[in-house]
Amino acid sequence: MDNRKHLHIPDNFAFIIRAGGANLRYSEFKVSYAIAVGGVRAIAVIGHNECGMVNLIARKEQFVQGLIDIARWTRQQAEEHFLHFAPMFEIGNEVDFTLSEAKRLRLRYPSIVVAPLLYRIENSRLYLIEESAGGK
Repeated sequence: MDNRKHLHIPDNFAFIIRAGGANLRYSEFKVSYAIAVGGVRAIAVIGHNECGMVNLIARKEQFVQGLIDIARWTRQQAEEHFLHFAPMFEIGNEVDFTLSEAKRLRLRYPSIVVAPLLYRIENSRLYLIEESAGGK
């Protein structure tokens, strides 16, 4: 979901689903569509460092004030919205969440290859996240 970077990939190479924190839990129908209709056989789950979905509670006031100032919501509306949705989108740690999302997708789509990757903002490089032998 990050707006700081654009991945350069060939046309017609991939379906792209942008999701905060690399969290595809609420985009699963889109994933299923890409597999069933688009013929996708592999998924790259790409998290990135400096992710805004980490420690969301620390951004509560900025989030609330932004909705007040920009969307003209009341404070109560903005706070209720944050408190309702933040727990669904908080990821804790970029690497651990990307690994857990890759594992979840592998269980959901057992014949699909799922690769957990981390994009590092500071050097614009993409890294494969090594998974322990015990498997996260």
